[in-house]
Amino acid sequence: MKKIFILLLLFSVLLYSQRKSSSIGMAFYRYDDEYIKYLKQYIEKNINRSYSLLTADSYNSQATQNAQIEMFLKKNVNILAINLVDKSQAQNIIDKISIQNKPIIFFNREPNLEAMNSYDKVWYVGGKSEEAGNAQGRVITESWKKRLNWDKNQDGKIQAVIIKGDLNDDDTINRTEYMKKYIASNNIKLHILSEISATGRNSASNAMETLMYKHGSKIEYVICNNDYLALGALDALRKFNYNNSSRMLNYIPIIGIDGIPECLKEIENYGIFATVLQNPSTQAEILSSVSKNLINGKSPLDGTHLSFYNNKYITIPYIPVTRSNLETAVKIYK
Repeated sequence: MKKIFILLLLFSVLLYSQRKSSSIGMAFYRYDDEYIKYLKQYIEKNINRSYSLLTADSYNSQATQNAQIEMFLKKNVNILAINLVDKSQAQNIIDKISIQNKPIIFFNREPNLEAMNSYDKVWYVGGKSEEAGNAQGRVITESWKKRLNWDKNQDGKIQAVIIKGDLNDDDTINRTEYMKKYIASNNIKLHILSEISATGRNSASNAMETLMYKHGSKIEYVICNNDYLALGALDALRKFNYNNSSRMLNYIPIIGIDGIPECLKEIENYGIFATVLQNPSTQAEILSSVSKNLINGKSPLDGTHLSFYNNKYITIPYIPVTRSNLETAVKIYK
């Protein structure tokens, strides 16, 4: 019995050391993004138990990320997981890694299908921009039907301004397009007063200030492609004494996408009406499961209840968040 125990112990130690010798090289587009900060923590919690995880901050620089990928390849990691800085560079990254026949998991920032189809060992884990647009459209539709007082001029239409991100980004295009399609499919007319592009919170604040001078009290909804743009819009509205209290005086509903903690706080404070959240905990768990399967020579979705979209994409659903279910979203970040 003693010999059997020792053999089992040695086998366990050997198995553990083999697992620890298997490594994942993971590059994040930037650590200081509020959502990425929590996603990274959840990933480390899920993966570090079994495998060596090498992480890198790309500082929002594609050149830096390219150098990090070279470093991971020199270290002979088993898998590379990439949170792209520049989604248009997905093909170049695939070409570089595929020469060494390494599996790639892109996550959180969605590459285009053409690039994904160029290599048989590449997958994506994260949200789909089309689904984000649909989820946002659903929140707008449902909230508009429930709140007749939001229709200030009682014309039955939503007088809206849209603050978009990078106009060359597929996320910007798809989130906006599918939001509009969802609203139209529910027989609600969206009267767009202005569509404007912004590059971040400060830029969105300046854009919203311009829109207020142009349209003022005619605006009935502010629709933003992400939460940073929504927070920027709120900064501007508060300069005009809007969205300052729960009494809904001088109030214009703002909606974003992503569900970052600061946006959730402003939903609680009645500054922002809603967002749609991609759960970082769920994304991390799926990324961990797929990585472990690939390291062990299994198919990516082995032992899961997940399925592929277009044979390449493992999608994380977006969760609409308003004050009614805010606590559920807040718990994700605790």
